[in-house]
Amino acid sequence: MKLDLSKIFGYFNNLNDQTRYAILGAVVFLIILLDVFFLVLPQINGIVDVNDQIKKISEDTQQVLTDRQRINQLRKNLQEARVQLGSLSLKVRSVQEVPAILSTISSIAKEYGVIIDQLVPEKSQQEDLTATADGKYYALPILIKARCGYHMFGHFLNKLENADMCFILKDFIIQNDERDTNTHLFSLTIKLILVNRNGG
Repeated sequence: MKLDLSKIFGYFNNLNDQTRYAILGAVVFLIILLDVFFLVLPQINGIVDVNDQIKKISEDTQQVLTDRQRINQLRKNLQEARVQLGSLSLKVRSVQEVPAILSTISSIAKEYGVIIDQLVPEKSQQEDLTATADGKYYALPILIKARCGYHMFGHFLNKLENADMCFILKDFIIQNDERDTNTHLFSLTIKLILVNRNGG
């Protein structure tokens, strides 16, 4: 079938102006509509996809920066923990040093006017803590019964904490001394952390 354009143009020219403008407007509208559907919408979808990808990349970049800050903070915390562990491991004394540790406790008590009535390692209560490549670690309870004033005992405990020994305060009882109102009776158990080093 042959399309005769001259007949179509002739028919179009015979129409009144208003109808011609209406047909021309409809054709232009159809062209714009086809342009929107076939050209603009795919490009808009592509732009939306690109925008989503940019947003995801931006979020991923932000997450990487946050993770990097966390890694730096974790490294710092790990370094601080290593320093603390190193200083703590220096305070862990050998099992063979128990007599020297008891002597240190007595000396500190004497320095602050704390009268020691009892200073007894309770070897039957000794606990196995862990074993490492360095050796076996133990917690040895030491019972301390003493008499003195509050301030003197506070200084005594403070000096013990800063001494070259690692311990955990387990039990702590304070009673008034009926014979002297300025003196109190202190009963405490400290768990002394000790190591039995391999080859030692």
